[in-house]
Amino acid sequence: MATIFLIWQSYSLLRNINNLEINSVGLLIFTAWIINLFITGIFAFSGFAFSTQKLLPKSYYKIYHPNKLKRIYNVLKIDLFRQMLLATLWKSPKQRKKYFNGKKNGISNLIEQSMKSEFGHLLPFIIICFLSVYFVIIRQTELGVCTFLINFIGNFYPILLQRHHRMRIEMIRKRQLRKTTDN
Repeated sequence: MATIFLIWQSYSLLRNINNLEINSVGLLIFTAWIINLFITGIFAFSGFAFSTQKLLPKSYYKIYHPNKLKRIYNVLKIDLFRQMLLATLWKSPKQRKKYFNGKKNGISNLIEQSMKSEFGHLLPFIIICFLSVYFVIIRQTELGVCTFLINFIGNFYPILLQRHHRMRIEMIRKRQLRKTTDN
């Protein structure tokens, strides 16, 4: 139901975007944020209900260039983003345990949840990038730029964060596998 509601709200907002008079920075940021929230929410809620991450092949989720990923992670200061999430949205240990229970058997759930989260940010990122370009085309340039910037932080950063998590998990799994084969 939440997904359908957000689809309708997104459609209504975007249908009337040409008529919207954005005459303050506050309204500009709020409108760009709402656009991002609605569209990302569509995929977040559907991801809670369905295994949407399975729509992409497993090969998409494999990390092929870990050193490049580490460099991008460091250049964009994704760790600061991660720390901010842990201090706010993911502050609750109960919330974090939904992803990882701290045990070896929880690693598989952590990987699956990271794929769900990544997928839940990937499609909105792409759609909102197109919308940002559309806003520039229809001469809503400030809205296009603001929408893109919020999208970059709200969707691209989480994509990189989830990929980084899986890269680190794979390194741990490889070490565990080496230990079991050495014994």
